[in-house]
Amino acid sequence: MKKTINTHKCKYIIIGAGIGGLSLALALQRLNQKVLVFEKTPEIKEVGAGVMLTPNATRSLDSLGVLKEIEKDATLPKKTIVRHYQTGKEMSTTDLGDDFTKKYGHPYYDVHRVNIHSSLYNSVKRNDMNCIKVNHELIDFFQSESFVTAKFNNNLVVEGEFLIGCDGIHSLVRKIIKASDNPNYTGNLAWRGLMPVESLPEHQRGPEINIWIGPKKHIVEYTVKSGRFKNYVAISNVKDWHEEGWTVRSSVDQALAEFKDWHQDVRNIISATPQDECYKWGLFDRNPLGSWSENRVTILGDAAHPMLPFMAQGAAMSIEDAIVLSRCFVKYENPRKIFESYENERIDRTAWCQLQSREAGQLFQKISSREDLDSDRAQRGKILYEYDAPRVKV
Repeated sequence: MKKTINTHKCKYIIIGAGIGGLSLALALQRLNQKVLVFEKTPEIKEVGAGVMLTPNATRSLDSLGVLKEIEKDATLPKKTIVRHYQTGKEMSTTDLGDDFTKKYGHPYYDVHRVNIHSSLYNSVKRNDMNCIKVNHELIDFFQSESFVTAKFNNNLVVEGEFLIGCDGIHSLVRKIIKASDNPNYTGNLAWRGLMPVESLPEHQRGPEINIWIGPKKHIVEYTVKSGRFKNYVAISNVKDWHEEGWTVRSSVDQALAEFKDWHQDVRNIISATPQDECYKWGLFDRNPLGSWSENRVTILGDAAHPMLPFMAQGAAMSIEDAIVLSRCFVKYENPRKIFESYENERIDRTAWCQLQSREAGQLFQKISSREDLDSDRAQRGKILYEYDAPRVKV
């Protein structure tokens, strides 16, 4: 029996309903554009834990109209403290409070990833109840001079003027237009956990960000959900690892064993992790791409520039991409000009972030001097935080 093929038409085909895909959908909707978003999973459900939203990210989210909703459940961390892994001594401190917010015009928030995702999702759905299609896995696409045809696993065929791959680190869109990029395992394995702050000693419940640095290991911990939960990522050199993804279950005992000689505050956090909230993932790295587009197809976010987490810019770069690309779409008509403008504005910045994230990881995995730590954070802060995606020239 011959299978029925359903054909639909739209202008923008967005592949992936993560933070990048939903940011692009919302940015285009706010510019009076109609979109369709295709998500391969059966339901919209963001995974993960904490996200640091630096001012460039909160500025972008504010322009999308979702910051007020997100900040209802956010934590303002006040400061970042870099600490010695055994003594707990403060090695570098960065103010993130009122003066910091005034300097950059927008705050630095620690939030749960689900809060960002749900705010974007709800806003997109309010604008168009039917624009997000779940359980639609892209299997292929082809292009002509005037349109892109996308084929999905349920026999749906969609024709659009543009296709944008927002489909993450394992992007099929990137693979089709740019071929395999052979990610390299960095030798670092990360554990993450989430627990109520009440499960920790009183002195560890504050909103500040603590970065514990030591030989070949470091841990970052901060609060989310208005300070009610503590989130951490603990990174250690582990020789052999083959799986790229962040939802592999782990055990608290395994994480504790990796940090057995670290400060008691670190061990308190790991010990307090509920068994069903302890995960691990291998950190894989890719070199920056020289281009992201082919004819009427492009990529953004992790699909375009997956980066190590050491500068907390993965989500921020996806949101920035989305805003800049949406502006290029409405400013220009020619696909070549649209993507040329998009790449000219975004590739150098995101490549810098990818490479700087590598260096930041190396800085945190040794006993660096206060001068090196302060200089690194000041340089990165200026370049990152002052960027204004809603207003840069495209």
